[in-house]
Amino acid sequence: MKGIKLVKTAKWVTLFLLAGVLALAGCGKEKPKAPVKQGVTVDLPKLREAFATASPELQTAVSEVAMGLRYSEYPRAFAGLDTLANTPSLTEPQKKIVGEVTAQVKEVASKAAASPEPAR
Repeated sequence: MKGIKLVKTAKWVTLFLLAGVLALAGCGKEKPKAPVKQGVTVDLPKLREAFATASPELQTAVSEVAMGLRYSEYPRAFAGLDTLANTPSLTEPQKKIVGEVTAQVKEVASKAAASPEPAR
């Protein structure tokens, strides 16, 4: 009887371990998706990636852009973008993504200004 219980227990343990391995296999790191505001995709993940190794001040500016966009505080987003754009040590890829995101945020802000406020 003990042998049969041991075999059943081993089967259950194996089954749980297999289930755990399968669950962890599905936990691959997924790339963040670019947010869509007012029907415009803003490539914040690419902006964050371009400044991943930048100084803390520049990373703070990137965060300001993201928070301004998230909470529809467009002056805040533009201030962060302005800080980034006026940094003399930017590389060409960084300048390019700052320009792209600036254009995207301008489009979002203009669409937000054109759309009526929701009733509260």
